[in-house]
Amino acid sequence: MELISVGAVYLVILGGISRYLWRDFRHQGFSFYLLFSVIYLVTFFFGLPFSWLLASQFAHPLPEVSVMLMTFGLSAVAFMIFTLSYRFRFLSRPRLPLPVTPNANFRANLTACLLLGVALVSLGVFIALNEGLLMFKLEKYSQIFSPFVKGVALKRFFYFFLPALLIWFCLAPSRFRWGMFLIVGSVFGILSYLAVGGTRANLALTVMLFVLLGVYHRYLSLKVVWLFGVVAVVAMFLLALARYQLDVGGREAWHTFLYLTRDTFSPWENFATILSKAIEFQGLMPIVREFYVYIPKSLWAERPDIAWNTANYFTKIVLGNQSGLAMSPTLLGSFYIMGGIPMIAVGMAMVGVFLKGLDRLFISAQQQAQHAVIQAYCWGNLFNVIILVREGFEAFLARFVLFCLVFGACYGVAYAVSKGRKA
Repeated sequence: MELISVGAVYLVILGGISRYLWRDFRHQGFSFYLLFSVIYLVTFFFGLPFSWLLASQFAHPLPEVSVMLMTFGLSAVAFMIFTLSYRFRFLSRPRLPLPVTPNANFRANLTACLLLGVALVSLGVFIALNEGLLMFKLEKYSQIFSPFVKGVALKRFFYFFLPALLIWFCLAPSRFRWGMFLIVGSVFGILSYLAVGGTRANLALTVMLFVLLGVYHRYLSLKVVWLFGVVAVVAMFLLALARYQLDVGGREAWHTFLYLTRDTFSPWENFATILSKAIEFQGLMPIVREFYVYIPKSLWAERPDIAWNTANYFTKIVLGNQSGLAMSPTLLGSFYIMGGIPMIAVGMAMVGVFLKGLDRLFISAQQQAQHAVIQAYCWGNLFNVIILVREGFEAFLARFVLFCLVFGACYGVAYAVSKGRKA
């Protein structure tokens, strides 16, 4: 009866949020608010059926009923706070058209070339530092987090390959450019997957952006999107098998599929675990420590080998896992580790303001091809939004700052060159 009560609460919350989002999509179409909401829904609610199957078929323990009710209840309340913050009327000022500047296409193309150079040079240096592709050198996946891997910070620059492709697509959207985006992005994603030893981010993001661009420009129907979703679940499972070097079959394969799919798409049990443990609140220091990775040892010889962000605190202190992996605390879990339930409320309100600003910028830029750079900047934040929901606020903030600095620097150089060219 207790599990039935959990199921009833779960279905009411899931049905209510899903119905609200579907009405929002039919009324307004695509928005980054909707994108964040879907990722949030998947992260905190998609995994319960998988957890129940694991519990009933393979005796996996479920969290306590009270913890599950608290987990889904807090997830629902946090989403309401986020939505209220996003819908707050004070933020809904009339949008102004962005000015069209001369040489816009030249600047866009040069910005794309510079971003492409950042990604390719970073990947080349990473491969050179590690003397080859780590996929063929490491014995197990956890070794990619070991001190033997050099140039770890460079991995965060690989992603700029995708914003470069996005600029090229946004300059003149077409089915041909849309298809080329998938082909070229997938090739780079596979290469980066082999280079770092099994990280699937760039490949998965290429497919996600391909689908989103297809839906936005009406190259894809929603039925095809559902098909892509099923294929993505299977593909991510197969990549995980390769990454962890698992050889399974029969009932064990079914168990592995359920376990990896739940953890890949919906690590909701991590948040439930955080709520069930005594947490020593970390304040805002995890945000500061997240930036340690960008400081080379040559400048700070005593830099800690472990950046004690909320992911490492959750993995090593809460779970007692010392394998070298960093488990995802989720957005709500990271807020809770920093300051408990009050921090969740404040943090979700800030997230609403951020998404509102991103949507206003995208709406202002989407009507004119001259603003392809701004459109690509907005689309490029997809990765940051995923990191925000899955990994936590400090992980998002570090990557968002890096993304803005590199993207802004490349555009700044392109702007200066175009001015000099005109003179």
